[in-house]
This record gives sequence, structure tokens and C-alpha cells, in this order.
Amino acid sequence: MTKRATVRFSAVGRPRHMTEMVVVREHKSNYPNPVCFDAGDRLLVGEQDTEYPGWVRITDQQGLVGWAPLDYIELAEDGASGVALKFYSARELDVEPGERLTFKYEHCQWCWVEHDTKGAGWVPRECLDNA
Repeated sequence: MTKRATVRFSAVGRPRHMTEMVVVREHKSNYPNPVCFDAGDRLLVGEQDTEYPGWVRITDQQGLVGWAPLDYIELAEDGASGVALKFYSARELDVEPGERLTFKYEHCQWCWVEHDTKGAGWVPRECLDNA
């Protein structure tokens, strides 16, 4: 499907002015094939994350399983399915201490950031500090 080849990285959280951040703790993604959805996509919805409240396990239309912000999904009455309200990519960045990133926004303890050579993705807030 072409959506996977042309993933867009649009602002989907609480915007804040762009700030430079420095990585203070390594982060390695456990999801080499991140979930991705567009507004209107139907999703299967699983359990909520206990470590990061506000996130829920979903299965996207390609059958990939991962985490997404609960408030990006309009839940069906049964709570086990829903419809995406906006575009979302669960792409995480692998980062090392000392790397500098451009902070775009934060959502439920995760930050969407950009790296000069690695592109854009999510990094847990506890791995970052102001530069």
C-alpha cells in the first residue's frame, strides 16, 4: 500500500514552539513496523497502557499492532473498535545520549522530534532534556 511508502509526519499533539532537546537516555524502538492510520480508518482497540496513560494498543488496517493516542480514536459502543479521527504514525526514533533533536510537540509523555539525519519520530519524554 502506498501509504506506508509515503508516511507523512504532521503535527498531531499539543503544539509548542520548536526547541532544541538533547538525548539524556538511550531509546530503541521495539516496533520496526509501526502502526499508521489516516482519519476515517477503522481500527481494532485493545488494552490501555498502564505505563503511559492516554495510549491504547491498536491493530491498524494492515494488521500491524502498536500503540496510539486514545484521543485520536472515536471508540465504538463496544470499546473494542473505533474510527481514527486524524492521521497518526507510531514511528519511534532510536536515539543515543548526546544527540540533539528538534522538539515539535509532546503527547502523553512522548515527544515528536526531528533528527538531522534520522528523520522524525516519537521518543519518551524521560529520555530528553532541554539543550
